[in-house]
Amino acid sequence: MTNSLILKSAKELKENEKEIEKFLSSPNKSFWLQHFKVKKYKLPKKKLIWEEFSLVPFIDKSEILKLGLNLRLKDSVNIFKSNPRHFLLQSTSGTSKATAPVLFLKNVDEMIEGEGHRQGKKMLILYQARAIALRDTIAMINRNEGKNDNYQSLVINPFGFTASKIRAVKEFAADSIVTFPACITFLISQFPKSYSLFAQVKHVFLSGDFISTLQLSNSKQALSQKNATIDIDYLTTEADAIGICCKYLRKKYGTNAYHPFKDRLVELIDIDSNGFGEVVVTKLKPIELSILRYKTGDIARGLNTKCNCGKEWTLFLEGRNNMDYIKSLGTLIARAEIERVIKTIPQIVAWRGEVREVKSKKALLGELTLILQLQNHQNLDVLSKKISNSLLLTPKKTLANLVEKKNFMPLKLKLVDKFPPSTKNVPLKKIIN
Repeated sequence: MTNSLILKSAKELKENEKEIEKFLSSPNKSFWLQHFKVKKYKLPKKKLIWEEFSLVPFIDKSEILKLGLNLRLKDSVNIFKSNPRHFLLQSTSGTSKATAPVLFLKNVDEMIEGEGHRQGKKMLILYQARAIALRDTIAMINRNEGKNDNYQSLVINPFGFTASKIRAVKEFAADSIVTFPACITFLISQFPKSYSLFAQVKHVFLSGDFISTLQLSNSKQALSQKNATIDIDYLTTEADAIGICCKYLRKKYGTNAYHPFKDRLVELIDIDSNGFGEVVVTKLKPIELSILRYKTGDIARGLNTKCNCGKEWTLFLEGRNNMDYIKSLGTLIARAEIERVIKTIPQIVAWRGEVREVKSKKALLGELTLILQLQNHQNLDVLSKKISNSLLLTPKKTLANLVEKKNFMPLKLKLVDKFPPSTKNVPLKKIIN
């Protein structure tokens, strides 16, 4: 089996060839020259062929951190001076602790390429994270530049909703929404009468790590989405929007299936016998903020079958390489935290974890299933209680605390005799129904 794959047709590769060849023939940007120097990479002196592209060194978040922000700022000073309002500094969360948080200089308008951000004139931005809300607000302001149209946005933190905010949303009468599915499901579970707020919405743009079909269904129901269109995207802070889930993919596969954007070069590397590899992304525009062979850490498989929308390649997200954490409805299920608890129970030889979001009465709740290989027979009720009382899912609350408050489902345990060998280490997965 081929160990790597570029998710492009022969025609698309031909279209991208000149652009990449031009970039590699004169990479006059300090950031990339320093990266190539560190990696001892010599630029090709002849016409690019795709076999040579595989020799271009990868870059990951830790290497970007070492190269530093100053080189990026130096490369971008001219475009930044022309209109600073089109740029912001955004950091990755550093939640996994694999590296310290990394600052990125981002072009706001390049960060939001899905159709959802181009629809409607009155956008409701439902985000808890202030940086993401600021990004979308600036993008909306930029849309007004040099135009007679009056685009408006209203930013609301759904997790701090009050009666006065409900009145504000109703008066605003949004025709489009940009949000995470968790924000919608939380809002309708806490305020069942909030359905009517979204009666005029014609377009919804959903994003997030992984989106379950149940989340999508609940969002549609909550927003009275009979005729409105919904877009789902796949993006990272480092590489911006990577792909989009078209309506045909949603109908056939549910969610977490994406067509790579045309101006992205998406690769799968280190592909195993099951067809799963790590997602690597190249994005060369704008050249000052280009990203070249960035290792996302996401694990996926590719399918080369023409979709009804006309796209040839589909990317199916599976999880993260050496998965460190999963966010689920206001909780953080961290691999390091599970391992901390597992180490206190010597009878556990090995483990795998699965995170789901399930419907409980009217609310959507997170659920953790631990699959365990044990040394000898154990009382599973005692084992479940011990893990639940120790495992922190928020900075101060254990799984047991959240179950008691009906904010999380009880822990599930399953046993196996032995785990099959695998070249991809994905101990913690989010299961999409």
